[in-house]
Amino acid sequence: MKDYEQVQWSEVYSVQYKAIDDQHKELVRMTNELLGACKKGSNKADTFFMKTIQGAVNYAKTHFATEEVYMDKVAYPEYQLHKKEHEGFVEEVLRQLKIFEEGKSEPIEFAGFLKNWLLNHIAVSDKKYAPYLSAIKE
Repeated sequence: MKDYEQVQWSEVYSVQYKAIDDQHKELVRMTNELLGACKKGSNKADTFFMKTIQGAVNYAKTHFATEEVYMDKVAYPEYQLHKKEHEGFVEEVLRQLKIFEEGKSEPIEFAGFLKNWLLNHIAVSDKKYAPYLSAIKE
């Protein structure tokens, strides 16, 4: 049984900073779109995957850059470690994309990776810098 369960945004994921929360919500929306396409069958999912993954990767990079600006601005002590997590994610996405293009994986595997990484990253890593954001006025 493959996990097509969509992500439901919850305040549990909130970093209590609107600009970042809005970007996180968009990443959740993109993940849910991919999960939804996977339910519709392989050909539809493959087409959707190839069409949207670059947009999702670009959006993630933009989001990471935004987070890094804020972390730098508040002198977040774990900035370099957090930045390495972002870099590792981009590397893994490129690796997963290559595996998919070689026909060695299915979109649901990538969607599952994206969902799990995103939720874990927001709930654990991003929550660590959340208290520092209160120093910034929106």
